[in-house]
Amino acid sequence: MNTMQKWVGLVSAVAIGFASLALQADETKSYSETYDFAENGNINLGNINGSIEVTGWDKDEIELNYTVRADSADDLENVKVEVKHSKQDLDIEVDISSGGFMNWGGSSGEVSFELKVPRGVSINSIESVNGSINISGVSGEIKAETVNGKIVIDNVANDVKFGTVNGNVKVYVDKLSSSSRLKGDTVNGDIEVYLPENDGFDLKSDTVNGDLSNDFGIEVDEGQYVGADMKGSYKNGGARLKFDTVNGDIDVNKK
Repeated sequence: MNTMQKWVGLVSAVAIGFASLALQADETKSYSETYDFAENGNINLGNINGSIEVTGWDKDEIELNYTVRADSADDLENVKVEVKHSKQDLDIEVDISSGGFMNWGGSSGEVSFELKVPRGVSINSIESVNGSINISGVSGEIKAETVNGKIVIDNVANDVKFGTVNGNVKVYVDKLSSSSRLKGDTVNGDIEVYLPENDGFDLKSDTVNGDLSNDFGIEVDEGQYVGADMKGSYKNGGARLKFDTVNGDIDVNKK
């Protein structure tokens, strides 16, 4: 799967063409497919523009729905969604071509995804440049990154890693074990994490320009001139939590 760095470079190259998409897009195509899929399968999805929503369900199959939008019929044809799948792996990649030498601003294009997946799958990578990511009811490992957009992850019960450049993050954890790992960072965005009251953890968190708070009695150390950090254990510790932001607040709350 391509890294977030690739997407950052790509969005810089075609930013002009995407800027007015939300107001002008008037050509659409919708697709829907269902695939047999293993409960412990792996998912990778790389998007450029558009939201991504993933929901866990009690079926051994994936339901994939997506809608492509663009300013014109020609631009619509320049949006390519490549889907590779097997019983164990689903890989989705979006490509938006320039539409020809004279199309200086690049093609418009947006793809919005909705996936229903077996609850136990691992989301190895979900990446987007411009678009929100919403994941709920998935008990496997989760990794989600976006450049411009918010991330919401609900019903967490395993390891999670997240990151945004411009966007807030909310994570709701159902259960922490001693082996659980939650790690995330933002550049410009707040992080809110909601944890079960009865599970122990070790927390390390810091911000350069922002405020820190928690509901678990862990001390916040304010920098003399800039920044703050909070580091400590709740109950007997166990799960490892690490959150960082440059310009944003971090709140660790009880559910």
